[in-house]
Amino acid sequence: MPSKESMAIKELLTAEGFNLKWENAGTIRQYIEELPSYPALSEEQEGFETRCFQSESGMSMNYYVSHGALEQGTVIYLHGGAYIEEILPPHFAFAKQWTKRTGFTVITPNYPTVPAIDAKKLTGLMREFYKYVFALVKSPVFLMGDSAGGALALDMAQSVKESPLTPKGLILLSPWADAATDNPQIAGLNIPRRDIFLQPAGLGEVGRMYAGSLLLDDPAVSPLFGEMRGLPRTVILVGTDDCLLPDARRLQDKMVREGVDTEYWEYENMMHVWPLFPMPEAEDALERMFQWVASN
Repeated sequence: MPSKESMAIKELLTAEGFNLKWENAGTIRQYIEELPSYPALSEEQEGFETRCFQSESGMSMNYYVSHGALEQGTVIYLHGGAYIEEILPPHFAFAKQWTKRTGFTVITPNYPTVPAIDAKKLTGLMREFYKYVFALVKSPVFLMGDSAGGALALDMAQSVKESPLTPKGLILLSPWADAATDNPQIAGLNIPRRDIFLQPAGLGEVGRMYAGSLLLDDPAVSPLFGEMRGLPRTVILVGTDDCLLPDARRLQDKMVREGVDTEYWEYENMMHVWPLFPMPEAEDALERMFQWVASN
């Protein structure tokens, strides 16, 4: 039985019509047109140090550092937002919670967004950023991402697997592993009626925009189609009221087939990226994640 807190959050998001912008190609394109141009996020964020990363190609982005008291680990956290949103307050709160509970330093890049960037350029930038951070820190590095950030984290891990740069662990929360979002099981399981966060039609449209000149099944666009063998220990979290559920299951199956040490945590009645919200189910998932990291 879902908690009263989770039910209240679902009711609030439903009342706000949160998922309406995802109904079709037209509604999501209109929403994107109304968003401010990147970068719009303030450089000053309470509890974070702001730094700037400059790529070899001349691209730049700010990243935010929540400094941990311990040197035992660093988490590179890739925020969600379907490649169209910059970091939002729940992402910053989530990063600070990780630092407070684990003592780890958390590094959160505010990466460029669609339509200003596409998959080829963004994955190139983030792979370069990962190598930069890996060389900078002196503690084990974990990669973590939610939704679109989960796809970026997976791509970054795939780009360095079976090398000295392999991260210590990989945490994928509601990962958007297939940008097409056209798995027939989404409708087959009647998920769109329960998903108060996303809808597959709008997501698929953004996926096509993000792909740019690449095919939707190119691993740089949809890391579900990349090679998994050689990845580090991985945990996948997803809720049953999330349109990304069927592809999270496919991702877990593929990882297991290709020999990745994988844990799969599926939460009944939970919405997209629920650990970012104040509810008992989030506390449970967070505690499990903290324990998983500590066991690496």
